Amino acid sequence: MESNIIDPSLWIFILFTVFIFISFYFQIKNSEDPFIKRNLKRYLILRNLDKIYKPYLTQYFNFYNSLDEKNKLLFERRVQRFIDLKEFIPRGGDKTVTPEMKAMIAATAIQLTFGYPKVYFLHFWRILIYPDNYYSTITHKYHKGEVNVRGIIVLSWKSFKEGFSNQTDGLNLGFHEMAHALRLINIVENEEYDFYDREIMNEFDKEAKYETIKLINSPEEKSLFRNYGTVNLDEFFSVAIECFFEKSYEFKQYNPKLYMLITKILKIDPNQLYSESYIKNIAS
Repeated sequence: MESNIIDPSLWIFILFTVFIFISFYFQIKNSEDPFIKRNLKRYLILRNLDKIYKPYLTQYFNFYNSLDEKNKLLFERRVQRFIDLKEFIPRGGDKTVTPEMKAMIAATAIQLTFGYPKVYFLHFWRILIYPDNYYSTITHKYHKGEVNVRGIIVLSWKSFKEGFSNQTDGLNLGFHEMAHALRLINIVENEEYDFYDREIMNEFDKEAKYETIKLINSPEEKSLFRNYGTVNLDEFFSVAIECFFEKSYEFKQYNPKLYMLITKILKIDPNQLYSESYIKNIAS
């Protein structure tokens, strides 16, 4: 008669293997090492948002507050993953990166890519944060933010935070720079390359040209978009994204075609999420 008793040495081996796996998991999960952040943390399962970050989502992100409970949880977990994958680097005299900085920058990126659950701007894994506008030795000018094709996002924290002080004026540095990153990761060869429909973006650019011509040739005619959008199509897209989230009702009324094209590019529609009272506030 065969025995069903498992050899004790096998139990020891199983327990030891489980212990090693759990230890390895937590070492990766809690590591701030740049190599681990960039190459290993992406393979961890989505985990719940650390409690220290959540208050900033409810305080600053109406998009998040408008989601149902299931999608709120997904948003939170994706914010945590974004934080886990990035190296946040203080610059310009600041020595620390606060939880508020991480939460708000991550939530801005996730709001833009909420229609793409697997997109985390992997090409841009380093985020430099200056306390105020910073001087560029390349352009010899002061900047509020930039997206570098080499994989770096640079932000002035003062200007970034100001973008959330008035969320109906269509001025938001975070959305602006993340929109640049979104266009670049679809052009630069990387793991997330070619994730949105290029034909729809080309159609957007064609419509955007008409709007920029109107801005240039008829400055007296009121436009929803600020003149900075006339610099080039990349800047117009970023300016349009700012309006898409902060003036969604006005945008849809002003140019329904452009608005519809962005909903197709991002696969989200703020006007279907925001509460009726919030939309009335935007429209007033």
